[in-house]
Order: sequence, then C-alpha cells, then structure tokens
Amino acid sequence: MEFGLDRALETLSKRHLDRKRFGLVTNAASFSSTFQSSKSFLCKHLNITDLFAPEHGMGSFIADGKDVEDQRDAETGLVVHSLYSNGGKPVDPSVFQDIDCLLFDIQDVGLRFYTYIATLKQLLQLGKPLIVLDRPNPLGGLVVEGAILSPSYESFVGPSGLPVRYALTMGELAFWMQHQYGLCGELGIVELSGYRRSDLWHDTGRPWVMTSPALAHLGGVFLYAGFCLLEGTNLSEGRGTSAPFELFGAPFIDSYRLSEEVGRLGLQGVVFTPVSFVPSRGKHQGALCHGLYAHILDYHALRPFSTCLKVLATVHHLYPDRLSFTAHFSKLAGFGPEELSADKLGHTLQKAEDESQAFMKEKRRFERYGK
Repeated sequence: MEFGLDRALETLSKRHLDRKRFGLVTNAASFSSTFQSSKSFLCKHLNITDLFAPEHGMGSFIADGKDVEDQRDAETGLVVHSLYSNGGKPVDPSVFQDIDCLLFDIQDVGLRFYTYIATLKQLLQLGKPLIVLDRPNPLGGLVVEGAILSPSYESFVGPSGLPVRYALTMGELAFWMQHQYGLCGELGIVELSGYRRSDLWHDTGRPWVMTSPALAHLGGVFLYAGFCLLEGTNLSEGRGTSAPFELFGAPFIDSYRLSEEVGRLGLQGVVFTPVSFVPSRGKHQGALCHGLYAHILDYHALRPFSTCLKVLATVHHLYPDRLSFTAHFSKLAGFGPEELSADKLGHTLQKAEDESQAFMKEKRRFERYGK
C-alpha cells in the first residue's frame, strides 16, 4: 500500500506543479513508506516556503485545547504557522497570500470530533488551491456510526452534516466538504494505491504513530470513536494515564459492580474488566479512580459509539446523583445527555443508526476506493 505522500513527487511533477510555491500542512505523525517525515521528505524535493501546524503542533505533543504558537522549524528553518488558537478561531487569510498551493498531509483518525478535519474545512473555505496527500482511514471505510451533527451543535470539534464515524479518507472527506458547504476553491488529491475500503489500519503494514498525545495506541484510536464522549462528563476518560479512552472511571464508582452490570449488556467485539488508576493530569488529577478497562476482541465487530452510550447509560443508572454532564457533551454527541435515560436510550440508538445509514448512502458519491 502506498500513501499519498509516497506518490506525491511523481503526481505533482505530472501536473507541472513542482515549481510552485507550496505551503505544507502536516505534523510529526505523517511519514512516508521509508519512514521519512512528510516535512523532511517534501522539503527536499519541492519548493516548500511555509509550514502549517494544526492542534497539538508540528510535533504532535501539545495538550488538547492548548494554543499552538508560531515558531521556526529547526530542521528546515521555515516558519511554522499555527492553525490552532482560541479553540479553533478562523485562520488569517493574509498568511497564505504568497503561497501558490497548499499541500495537506495529516494522518486523521476518521472521527468528526478530531479537529484536524475542522482545520481542513477552514483551509477549504479560503479558496486557495489545495491538494490532499491521501492517507487511510484507520477505522476503515465501511462502518458509519453516530447521529449526523446539526448546525445548532456545530463547533471546532464538530463540522455539521457528519456522523461521528464517517468512513471516508481525508481526501474523500475534502471533496464531501466542498460539496456540502458549497466551496469552490481548486481541490486536488494524490490518491492511495493498494487501499480497500475494508482495510483497517492493521492492513496497512505500518506501525501506528501517535497523532496526538492521547492517542498513542491503536486500540485507543478505535475506542476514542465512542469514549471521547466522556470528555463531556465528570468521568475521567483516562487522560493522565498510559491508556486514554481505553480506561475510564471516577472516585465514586464501584468498578466491580459496574463491571457486572456492563457484562449483561451483550456488547460485541469488546469486554470490560475492573480497573483502578490515579490520573496525573486532567479530571480527578491525583485522586484514586475506579472504573473499567476496555479490551478489544474483534476490531471489525466493535461499535464504539453505541458501546459508549450503553456503558454511559449504565453509569447514569447506577449513579444518577453523581454523574454529571457539561455543554461539551452535546457538541461531541450531537444530542443532549437526557437522551441517555432508560426510556429514551433505545430511541437514541435507533435514530443514530438511521442517520448513519443515510450518510452511508450519501458518501458513496465521494468514494474513490473500492471494497
């Protein structure tokens, strides 16, 4: 399998773009098949005049939600312009005025609330010529999950019109965004070679390189598709531990009782075992928490979004006076926490499934890779 970066030089030369002034949007998780970083590889062969970094910075180490500052890259000497500040304010168009074309080479995780796609949307809105060096969706291109986000819930952690798990590559998503939001800038793609929609990251033959500080493990990437919702609660989602989104908990939880209740849910592709942990940062920092650790048994059968809703509803049932939600939950989920109550959960899950299936049909127009 070849990624867009691997095929970039040949493709761009054929388009007579090799002499243009490029701006490169990338970070430390983007590598070629020979494990050269996107930045190192492209700066050797193309006229890259400026670098641009999304949330977490060029080095992918800045904590979630923290501003990324402009800096100078030690390797290339180029200025690295920040594309993330104040929670995702619009980028300044003047920064791009001396650039002929933008190259976008960022490994995404295939989820609505991962802000790299909100950055992509902002760049498309500039109208500047943009070429996506395509990369695989690590969650595959067949399974869609979650309710479609309405404009009333739109934010930098949620472009409207998308379900949580959208099963498109970054390049395919760019063309969907162009159509969805009525954008008319010049858009191109350097396609993947040897990629099938049924492929998960395991099928790429490449190791997972963490795309942000909390997603160091591939299992965490899959579970993040659901358990990111815990960011909108007073439960620790595992930040400040070695396994964010793979474990969760709070000081008030009885992990053995919760494990027993969750074990009755009949969840597919995953089992949960009791765990205790002390977060070194984030919610409940320094406090002993009790909860569950998720173990993925079958990546293809796993449905992390519905799994999280069922687990969260169980926590709510056991601890109705202790579990609390913030406004951030609705921005992530696309609906309010009241939809998790016992009398509404079934309807919520069915609505999410119906909207997922509707998007499944819609996205076929933008698919470039077969099964």
